[in-house]
Amino acid sequence: MRGIDSTISAITLNSVHLEGGPSPLSGNVVLAELNEVICSAEKIKIRHGNGYEHYEFIDAPVTPDAASHNDASGPLKLRWVGRTKIAE
Repeated sequence: MRGIDSTISAITLNSVHLEGGPSPLSGNVVLAELNEVICSAEKIKIRHGNGYEHYEFIDAPVTPDAASHNDASGPLKLRWVGRTKIAE
């Protein structure tokens, strides 16, 4: 994993819920188990096949405290917003 913003790196240890996108990346996913994940405060980019799947947070903006644990509402939710191909 690379490009992890220190304020949200805790989400990589927990399950997140991905909506939309390719079926292998739908539902509850532990980001630490995926091949390559690039995170920012607004988006997560996941390498999948010959490209990257882009997801945006549905929940409130991520804070270090909120990212460090999942509360009763369950895992953080992200919605698929698009795909980019890797340049060859």
